[in-house]
Order: sequence, then C-alpha cells, then structure tokens
Amino acid sequence: MLIQAGKMNITTRQDDHSLHVNWDQTPSTYSYLWLRDNCQCERCLHPSSRQKLHSSADIPLDIKPSSVEIIGDQAEIKWSQPLRHQTASEGEHVGQYPLDFLRRYQSRESSEQFRFNHIVPQTWNKNEYKLDWVSYNDYMNTDAGLHTVVQRLYNNGLAFLDNVPIDEKACTQVAERIGPIDETFYGRDFDVKNVAKSINIAYTSLYLGFHMDLMYLDSPPGVQLLHSLQNTVTGGASIFVDSFRAVELLKEKHPQDYELLCKTPVTFHYLNDGHHMYYKRPTIVTNEPQSGPAWASHVNYAPQFQGPMDDLSPEDAKKFYGAFQRFADFIEDESLRFQLTLQPGQLVLFANRRVLHGRTSFDPTSGDRFLKGTYLTLDSLKDKVRVLSGKYGFDPSV
Repeated sequence: MLIQAGKMNITTRQDDHSLHVNWDQTPSTYSYLWLRDNCQCERCLHPSSRQKLHSSADIPLDIKPSSVEIIGDQAEIKWSQPLRHQTASEGEHVGQYPLDFLRRYQSRESSEQFRFNHIVPQTWNKNEYKLDWVSYNDYMNTDAGLHTVVQRLYNNGLAFLDNVPIDEKACTQVAERIGPIDETFYGRDFDVKNVAKSINIAYTSLYLGFHMDLMYLDSPPGVQLLHSLQNTVTGGASIFVDSFRAVELLKEKHPQDYELLCKTPVTFHYLNDGHHMYYKRPTIVTNEPQSGPAWASHVNYAPQFQGPMDDLSPEDAKKFYGAFQRFADFIEDESLRFQLTLQPGQLVLFANRRVLHGRTSFDPTSGDRFLKGTYLTLDSLKDKVRVLSGKYGFDPSV
C-alpha cells in the first residue's frame, strides 16, 4: 500500500509476524506484538500520566492486524483479537500510532538518538580542560545557563559556577535546579571543614587523594557539588582527574591490566560511626547495556574506602595489585591533574562516577576553609540532558 503523508511517500506491507514500512525508501519493521503493546490510544496509554494501562504479558502471541490505514499524521491498526483476559464483547480495538512515534522507533539508531544515547563524552587532561565559568544568575534563571552546565557535566564531567551567594542553602538550591537531592547518611548536605576526631578524612586538613564518593553504596551519587563559603587557609586546592582518560591510557599501554580491572570486583566499605556499608564492584565498568551507549562506562575508585579483598588467591592478588598500581600511576600523573583553589562564592559540579577529586593539604592554623556539599543521582543528570537537548539540541563542544 502506498500513502503520501506530507512530502513523504510511505509504503506498507504485512507478513505473518510484522508490519513493514518504507519511509521514502528507508525500510523499517515493526512486530505485531510490539505494535499492539505500544498502542498510543487513550485506552492503552493514560492521557495525563503517559503510563501504560496494560502489561506486555497481556498481548496474545498470535495477534495480527485485520487492517492498517494511515490517516493524516497517524497510522490506525485494527486488531484481530482482544488482549488476554479481555473478552470480545469489549469491541474491536483500533490502535493509534502517530507517524512521528513510529519514525522514532524505526531503528535502533533512531531510538538511541531520541534518548541521546548516541552522544560520546570528551576525555581531557590538564592542558585540554578549559575552565569556563557559568554565572549563578544565568544558571538559575535561564535554560541556556542550565543547558550549558548539564552538557558540560556530560561532555567533561566537570563544571564551575561563580557569583554563588555566600549562603549555606545555596549549594542545595543549585543542585535542585537539576533534580532532587540524593540524601545519604551524611544528610541532605554536608560540611567540609577541619574537624577534630573526624569520621571522614575529608574533614581533616590532610592531603586527600583522588577518589570517588560513597563507592560502598548500592547506587553511589552520580553528581557531587561543592560550594566554597570560606577559604583563607594556605593550601587546600581542589584537584580533579578525568578517570576516563586514565582508562584510555591504561587500555592502550597495558591492555591485560585493563581487562583485569574490568572483571575483578573490589571491596568498598565504611565501618564507622555506627554504620556498616559494603559493596563490591570492578574498578572499570564499560559496555553496560542497561544504561545505553552514552552512559555505558564508569569508574569505581576510592582507595581510602577499599576494604580487604578476601576472595583473591595469592597469584590473583599479585596480578590485581600490579594492574591497580599501573592504573593509579596514570591517575597520579601530573599531566592529567586539573587544580584550582575555590574562592568563596565559587562552586564546582562533577560527575562522581567519572571525575576523581581530591584536595591538597592545608595549614589549619592559617585561616578558615569551609565548603558545603551535596549530591544528585545520575538519573537527574540524564533526565535534564535529554529534556534540554530535546528542546535545544546537544553540543559536544560545550
């Protein structure tokens, strides 16, 4: 059947299992099961919540259309039988499928583009990362400012705001522009300052080596924010490394070590202050299909919170420790380290599953240093990237 929809010529053909559609000579195939399951009419998809009103388990395995028509900008398909657990007395079902919806899912590539799973992060070293401040007012009050920051968090894993109010509530307010706070056992937010008998090394004046936060949780935070409220000490610079670049270097120069770190689970734990947190995860995760290609990789690196690896033989331990040392050497390479001292009113956002952070030591007798911190889930960042990029496009150069 040949139909003209706007400027597009559409032809359809049916076989025993599928509807075949040619969009101006671009072919696509839709299984009858998929079509019936994804009907867009109000009987199948709630008009306000946009949630399905049936289960995939309700679709008869032998379902077929009795007719297929394209009327205006949508396809209408009459189905030969009701859903399972429904009766024929409920009447013939006429499924509705906007052509834009069918085009969106005409191929794996088109659906990946719809979800912005075709984008690719840009790795960097010290000289390649370009510090470019976004003003607090632009970020809080314009789509353009917010879009710049979330794109930068995806592209580079690291973004900076300036002129943030010197207010202890400002950090969470900045975070909530992207999504709800990811509250942890530290609370909705936390203070980073020198504390006697601290429960976390971050709350000391010591050198804080590169790490990611809360690797001992089932779902570690996706984004961390740190807002400088006071800083008059000598030292205490913030340091950052793109772990994705370190992974690239390890894979290129030591491929066997790369493979070992991809498959060897590492113990992370927090045994302190009435808590017993524990999780095991490999140092390098890649090609994770559940997240989609754009988010398929992350790194799990927090030496300060590693627990005993009690399931390695002596032979395996030697291999792991050697691979881990070579990865750590790349992380500690000065050519990868981006460093700056956050001044009061400046705030950093970084991808906690990608960008390693730390701090140089400081002299606690030389002044005061006080940062406020909070977390967001990775889902909140994904959500904002997709929504804003759907409206304005995605710029990999931001």
